[in-house]
Amino acid sequence: MVDGENILIDVCDGGDIFGVRALLAGRTYAARAEAKDDTLLYVLSKAHLDELLQRDPRVAMFFAADFAADLPQRGEVNRLEAVRAARRHEKIRSGDDARRVDPVRDVLTCAPDTSIRQAASLMSDRGVGSVLIVDDARLPLGIVTDSDLRAKVVAQGRDVSDSISDIMSFPVLTIDDQATLSALIATVMKKNLHHFAVTEDGTASTPVSGIVSEHDILKTQGSHPTVILSEIGRARTKERLRVLRDQAEELLRQYLEDEVGMSFLSSMISEINDTLIRRAIRLSLDELAEKGMQTPVPFCWLALGSEGREEQLLRTDQDNAILYADTGQESKAVVELFQELGKRVVDMLVDAGFERCPGDVMASNPKWNQPLSEWKSYFTQWIREPENIAVMHTNIFFDFRPVYGDETLAAELKSHIFEQLKTERSFLSFMARNATQNPPPLSFFRNVVVERSGEHQDAFDIKARAMTPLADAARVLVYDLGINIYGSTADRWQRIAEMDENLARLADEAAMAYEILMRIRALEGLNRGTSGRYVHIKELNKLERQTLRNTFSVVKDVQLMLTSRYRTDFMR
Repeated sequence: MVDGENILIDVCDGGDIFGVRALLAGRTYAARAEAKDDTLLYVLSKAHLDELLQRDPRVAMFFAADFAADLPQRGEVNRLEAVRAARRHEKIRSGDDARRVDPVRDVLTCAPDTSIRQAASLMSDRGVGSVLIVDDARLPLGIVTDSDLRAKVVAQGRDVSDSISDIMSFPVLTIDDQATLSALIATVMKKNLHHFAVTEDGTASTPVSGIVSEHDILKTQGSHPTVILSEIGRARTKERLRVLRDQAEELLRQYLEDEVGMSFLSSMISEINDTLIRRAIRLSLDELAEKGMQTPVPFCWLALGSEGREEQLLRTDQDNAILYADTGQESKAVVELFQELGKRVVDMLVDAGFERCPGDVMASNPKWNQPLSEWKSYFTQWIREPENIAVMHTNIFFDFRPVYGDETLAAELKSHIFEQLKTERSFLSFMARNATQNPPPLSFFRNVVVERSGEHQDAFDIKARAMTPLADAARVLVYDLGINIYGSTADRWQRIAEMDENLARLADEAAMAYEILMRIRALEGLNRGTSGRYVHIKELNKLERQTLRNTFSVVKDVQLMLTSRYRTDFMR
């Protein structure tokens, strides 16, 4: 009550907590609460609350996160992540983000001068599929598996009296016994490794104490992304590819519900998408080979847009291209072969659930299926003549990433872009201005700006109004700072923070905000069977709505930074 008049401070939803600040501070209550509907309240005494805070740090973490939401300062976006951290602690025994894999402690080892025959006999006697090679201090030197014996001994007719060290794989990937399930899965997917040596400190400088195999990971997790990846690699039909991508989507849903970190989820789904694309290309190349059509020059399949940034969690529309080596003068046969390849792969991806690009930015379009020289000319023209269409192309084409084929072609194209930008710095300003076209999505009364009419009336366009401004800004800065990486928007912001200390705080907040937005969009899409682009604000809970609003302040500050840094307010 102010000057005898009641002032509404807040409206609580189910599960909300109020009155804690005064309780902890030992102060009288400055406000009162009134129930408008039948309500079940749980009352905590100060003594009981103090006991909970001392006994369980998750409680303190939760209240710290809740308090942070009400502070009128920057960093509000951290609230949801703090709450999620508390939730992950609550799920420590069941959540994949924190779950540990129990290593095999009775690990089979042998000295490097052990013969291949002796080592194989030891493996047979113990009924295991691997042996770690260690020195006298039990420090890991290498590993030999059943597959090594088949490929390096049997297939090559090697003398089994040779030393086991002659065929061992090295160095061994070492971990400590605190390695999380999600971290191991990510490593298996990225590096195609199937065994981990467990040491005291997680390095090869301490003795071996156990071993973790892919089988152990499978037992811990049940269904796991490496199984999907393996099955995609064996798939022979487009129908099978769709089934496996459906499974990946269900796995994504499970992980989102378990509050698994977005960096891992982005990496996991991107690897699955890439593997599916590579399989579609291989199947298409096999079909062409049966017709006597072979690729005459090296080529590279490029992922563009969100897939190029490793952010296509859901099956949205395709953005891709083919880049192939110059032959001097492209023959009709060369052109037709790559166009046919592009068409076949795009069709197969459609069958797997990826929609066609409405703007026809796909490898099936001859315009985006060109030799390296032509691609260089495209980017040169866009950079030197920054018309509206050229700047719009930056949203898609400047985020390219090689997925299949000769990656040196993509690297050469990337280097060409950076060389062009050294002399055409004004293009960065045009990119920056483009990134500021959509203002922060809050109305004068701090309501979220939603669609006023049409199919998506009353829904919030999370892509155009929140995610794209942050992605566009990160793109400008990585090209400005010469950060030559393939990665997500969050990865880019993290690298920006490392490169420019003046931007470090803002960049860290932008990275976190973007991952929050990705999570909200993914959940919306999975729940509605859509791309997740249009979020129904009224169906979010209070925490989700507040967190979404908190990201908008980051969008605003990023755009103000771009305006100042690139003087976009003086551009016509």
